[in-house]
Amino acid sequence: MKPECQEYEGHPIELREREGKLELLIDNVPVPYGQLPNGLYFLHEYAYDWTDKIMKLAQRFINYRRKGDKIRCERESEKGGK
Repeated sequence: MKPECQEYEGHPIELREREGKLELLIDNVPVPYGQLPNGLYFLHEYAYDWTDKIMKLAQRFINYRRKGDKIRCERESEKGGK
């Protein structure tokens, strides 16, 4: 892997070198990740989805958070309507 930047649906994703290691940032916040023995990457906060491309994984994580936020918002609005 090498340092890389991209934007995905309004969220900056950056893989940058820091102290000799690559650090993943989503929305300028460090996101811990790991690598399985077979070479697939996972995010500690999203460990049930693995891929060989860390930037693709970051995109999936953004989608996951957006879906979770939508569900929480819907539930909150249901509680408020009662």
